Amino acid sequence: MRTSNWILSGVAALLVVASAVVRLMIYPSVHQLPADTDSTFVYSGTATTLNAAALETGDLANALLRDVPVTLDRRVEVIDTDGSTAVISDEVVVTGPGDTQLSATSHRWAVDRSDLEARPAPQDSGAELHEGLVISWPLEPEERDYTFWDPTTATEAPAVYDRTEDVEGREAYVYVIDAAGPLADTQISENLPLSLPRDVLAGIAETLPAEQRPDPAGLAQLPETVPLTYAATTQRVAWIDAGTGAVLNGSLQQTIVAQTEGPEGPVTLAPVSSMAVEGTPEGVTERADDADSNSQALWLVGIVLPVGLLVLGLLLAAFVVWSELRRRRGAGSGSGPGQDAEPAAAV
Repeated sequence: MRTSNWILSGVAALLVVASAVVRLMIYPSVHQLPADTDSTFVYSGTATTLNAAALETGDLANALLRDVPVTLDRRVEVIDTDGSTAVISDEVVVTGPGDTQLSATSHRWAVDRSDLEARPAPQDSGAELHEGLVISWPLEPEERDYTFWDPTTATEAPAVYDRTEDVEGREAYVYVIDAAGPLADTQISENLPLSLPRDVLAGIAETLPAEQRPDPAGLAQLPETVPLTYAATTQRVAWIDAGTGAVLNGSLQQTIVAQTEGPEGPVTLAPVSSMAVEGTPEGVTERADDADSNSQALWLVGIVLPVGLLVLGLLLAAFVVWSELRRRRGAGSGSGPGQDAEPAAAV
């Protein structure tokens, strides 16, 4: 084989190896939750909540702030990585009119950087125990149900695949999550009263729609100061990009009700907080654009580049084989040096 063909064969082999390296090593390293992830999702809507100032003054008619406009900012940030595990900071702040902060929670989770399922918390990370998904969906979501973690009640809930829709030109899987149970998030419960006077609860009940009012006879049997516990119901709807697993849009409806212990278990007295928010149009457009850019980048790294390198390598190898066969055919059909007959010796 000619020296030039040896060189071309080596280049072809390198191209094939490079194709495998890109697909098997480089692509997985970029197809995971980036170590520098820092995203804020903005939702807007309305909320009804206890009015602490009115309660202090005995203004029972205004004990609930009803349908006030609110903004919910959820910031998700990777604060540490340990191999395929990421430690996530998950902060949610709800603000009302005049940028008044109505509530704030902060959690840490340890998740797999590809499927975003729960992973054992790295030592000293401060990550909380949980099961299933908690911040988003796998990078390659499927049209099936998942398990989701509800921080408000600290319980697992099914994330049920409901349908597929178009969101800003992107295919999105829609999941619905319903969770209910005793309020377990102490960052929320610490801002709620441990007890209220019976007449205050009765006054709040009078301001509620008829279908939400507790039984007056039951209220009358309560002690003058009523010890309270709380329960929460939450419904989330998530629009997840089918190509990247990114959250394109979402909605949240959450209600927290005050309860007290009755002879046969907890007795619901009145809702003390309710909120309904959804993603802003600007935020949905931005996330769809980001998903489109990320999808194209993954397509280039995961398909175009490795396939291109492989095809070039195979074409170059085929050229070397063709060149070598052509050279050998030419050598076999021609007359080489010393093949012509020697002239006969003179007699």
